[in-house]
Amino acid sequence: MRTTGYVLGAFGIAAALAFARDVADPAAVPGRPVPLSVESMRVMADRTCERPPGYVFGTLQRVRDMVVEAGFTPDKVVVCKIHGDGHGTSKRDTAAPGDRYVAGRVGLVWDDDASLEVGRVAPEVAALDFVLPSGKVVKAEVHGEVFLCFVPEKTAALRIRAYDAGGRLLRDDMI
Repeated sequence: MRTTGYVLGAFGIAAALAFARDVADPAAVPGRPVPLSVESMRVMADRTCERPPGYVFGTLQRVRDMVVEAGFTPDKVVVCKIHGDGHGTSKRDTAAPGDRYVAGRVGLVWDDDASLEVGRVAPEVAALDFVLPSGKVVKAEVHGEVFLCFVPEKTAALRIRAYDAGGRLLRDDMI
């Protein structure tokens, strides 16, 4: 009987710790981001993100203190951000990238002048580089037809280089 109590107690503690991991307040450990499972982020996005008709999911990421879901419709890039103060959806009208390979850049800007650039790429694009005015090259993450790129400095225009899977340069231009 006593062994059963210990086993049940251990299961209870493990379940409480697993639950606390996903629902802990962001200030639980000062200076450290709260770990969120993909499942928790998906539930948050499903409850709060506006997804227009024809929406195609691109990616779901934890960026700084927010969860970001990015996708597209045939004529828009859609970015949903969820943070402790609420949520918001940004949309930008754009056509399919076609022979331009990159379209529909949406920037989420923070107080320190850094930004997260999100947009749509053609299916042929396997890699995307952003060349900043300072000359620094930042690699974007490409998820299907959606890209995300953390830009660490303030800028209005960016030079991009899009490559196919074989490394061939598809586009080198300002956006």
